[in-house]
Amino acid sequence: MTEAGPRVDRGFLSTERVSHGGFGARFFEGLGLADGAAVPEALRAHVAAGGQLAMEEAVIRMAGVGENLCLAGGLGLNALLVSALEHRSGMKNVFVQPVSGNAGTAVGAVLEAWHGAYRRESRVVMHTLSLGPSYAAPEIKQVLENCKLRFSYLVTTDEVIDGAVAQLNDNKIVAWMQGRMEFGSRALGNRSILASPLNPYSTENLNIFIKHREPFRKFAASVPAELASEYFEVGPNARYLATVGRVKPAHREQFAAAALAGDLVRVHTVDREENPLYWKLLHAAGKATGLPVLYNTSFNLFGEPLVCTPRDAVRSFYSSGIEAMFVGNFFLQK
Repeated sequence: MTEAGPRVDRGFLSTERVSHGGFGARFFEGLGLADGAAVPEALRAHVAAGGQLAMEEAVIRMAGVGENLCLAGGLGLNALLVSALEHRSGMKNVFVQPVSGNAGTAVGAVLEAWHGAYRRESRVVMHTLSLGPSYAAPEIKQVLENCKLRFSYLVTTDEVIDGAVAQLNDNKIVAWMQGRMEFGSRALGNRSILASPLNPYSTENLNIFIKHREPFRKFAASVPAELASEYFEVGPNARYLATVGRVKPAHREQFAAAALAGDLVRVHTVDREENPLYWKLLHAAGKATGLPVLYNTSFNLFGEPLVCTPRDAVRSFYSSGIEAMFVGNFFLQK
């Protein structure tokens, strides 16, 4: 790092080594390994942590001194970086574009047209990321019948909520597809796979039998925004799962399975106005168990995009270990 900004020693990198993560000979030499050798399992977490810390320090120095900071681009998807900016940069307000990276440039393009081409002066406030398609009951029913599936139709919202809570309390993994699809890669309660934190095997089952990924990958804890401070210390970017929080001491044992390291956990605060159905589900879970928190991960299988259509949901449901699914008012179980 220099006064002008970060400098990268390209001797540690190689554009010809895609299969080795792009690292050059000096990288392996610094780790005491033969050039191109596999990094031992015992070293991998330390290398990753070192790279993360160096990146955080560089970005904090680049941010400089001020009160308000806006962050976008690919690094904005790094929740640990956002948390570091919130707590260590000295900034009063930190806002991260919740769909940072290439996909989020669509938002910038629309706003540029709004202000530049159409000369509109009013600001456009991002109230929600539920900007994708939704599906009416007849559309869902047609897909289920075409697939010759057995299902139940729950007439009221209360029946849907009660049915989901019953499945979760029975330690079932539940797929939850409701309303408009989220814009971006993070599930915010409309295309989610849910589990109860009271299920001691929930995170293990989610990783091994559904997501098919490494056990160190953890899941978000969704909580009503007005109750979040009872369980977690977290900033406003948790609304879009763009940061990490800390579990309060009294609840650390309860959420140990979701902890990234120590007391760090991905927190998703749910606002009643933004997602009333998911907010209601969390409160119903709290009324039934005393804990208004659910583990939440994106409704998709490993390496696949977020579920969008009812047909996507059916395929993912029957290709995984998910045990129950609610698509609108339709309930399916294995």
